[in-house]
Amino acid sequence: MTSEQEKLCRRALDGMKTICLPGPFPLGADDLGTILEENDIRNASINLRERTVTGFSAGGIDAIVTLAKTFRPSRSEISRRASNATLAKLLFDYIIGHWTHRVSTSLTQPDLDQLQTVVDDWFASLTEVREHVVPCILFPHAVPKFTIGPVTFRHISEPPTNEVGGAQGAFQPENGDFRFSSLMEFATNRNAPWMAFVKVTGRPTAESIHAADTATDVALAVVQLVSPGQDMRGIARASARTAPLGRVDASWAENGGFSEQLRNQIPALARPQKLIVDHIKEVEPVLRSMGQRLTAFLDASSSVPDLDEAWCNAAYWYHEALAETLDTVAVAKLETAIEVLFRAENMSGSKRRLHESFDVFFSLGSSDPIVENGKVTVQQFVEAITTARSRVLHGTWPTLGFDLPANKSNQTISYGDVELLTRFLLISFSAHLDAYIKTGNPTDTTDAFFAWIKAERAAEAAKAAAAPPTNEGRD
Repeated sequence: MTSEQEKLCRRALDGMKTICLPGPFPLGADDLGTILEENDIRNASINLRERTVTGFSAGGIDAIVTLAKTFRPSRSEISRRASNATLAKLLFDYIIGHWTHRVSTSLTQPDLDQLQTVVDDWFASLTEVREHVVPCILFPHAVPKFTIGPVTFRHISEPPTNEVGGAQGAFQPENGDFRFSSLMEFATNRNAPWMAFVKVTGRPTAESIHAADTATDVALAVVQLVSPGQDMRGIARASARTAPLGRVDASWAENGGFSEQLRNQIPALARPQKLIVDHIKEVEPVLRSMGQRLTAFLDASSSVPDLDEAWCNAAYWYHEALAETLDTVAVAKLETAIEVLFRAENMSGSKRRLHESFDVFFSLGSSDPIVENGKVTVQQFVEAITTARSRVLHGTWPTLGFDLPANKSNQTISYGDVELLTRFLLISFSAHLDAYIKTGNPTDTTDAFFAWIKAERAAEAAKAAAAPPTNEGRD
């Protein structure tokens, strides 16, 4: 334990208090809250037998929260396994359970070493593999299961036949096993006939649930990336933000005219079942590539953790953007997806990274037109994207308006333009990253990754130029 951690332990103990509760019991929630507030106790443990409350002052809680952070450095592998709140609760319980009636000056080195051992042993015990079942709104048709990294999507009509939840046939109530009845009821109420099965390793329960949720969201983003279209914007995790599967818009005019419009919003409703099945088979290599990003991030097993994490973060933002009904907000989130994909850090960095991405992935310079013989250059397009996000988020353009702001050259972009670019960058980034990792010793930075892509392209061009001419087309 470091000297800083020892000081924090003593500060926490200085902030611990034990008070006797007045009778008679039971105290109401308001009464107990008043007592804790009067004694500057923010978190407390109640001993009913001794009629006492032990807790910490604001300063003591602050010391515990800070102490927890020292055990899980920011962005470390261990920080992804457990939240600061969970570890702080462990420290809270230990200090109350073992150091009550102690003063900070009485703490000895063995006391502090024992706390360190408790924390180390707790992290070492996080080895359990937990499989989560996450209801989703996906395709309207039942198609065979498919996998994206650690996430396997199954239609409820195709439940797993292996052992689930400790029992065979756990999803079939006719077998007398109703442990999933509440889940099935929830899925039915949310019109979510698809289940995402997600295995998460080495996390406490709350963090494991969070990891399964975010992994499902990223996997759904992958589905949207390979199956573009307005009709796919509504796929979602049932426990997250979801759009209604239909809506009715009723109105009447002053002259008495009545209007009622019914709209079906079920995702992919017009896509035939066979088309979906064939498409999933066709894009399987792409699903596998992007699934590797998600697996590496979830398991903290990546050789390029920063690049894999950036891709997963960007895919999540892409999924969130597609759920938006306002183009202003959707475009802001799409540009954010590009920023986090390339770790742009700020607006100037975002512009620089966008210019670099056009060079790296499209071989286009700033003055080149976006499309052949087009009038809009890369420079103008980048300016339009970054201007749209900046003005919306900084309040200089109305969020609730129909239009997107123009750049200095009075050019605007559309939601479709930015969505297409974001989708292409995410797919290309993952495909190139697969090859980059196979080099055996990749440097985990965007700059190094981009430099490698450009070097590979230059090498291929040089090889093609040096190749002898073929006889094709000659007599």
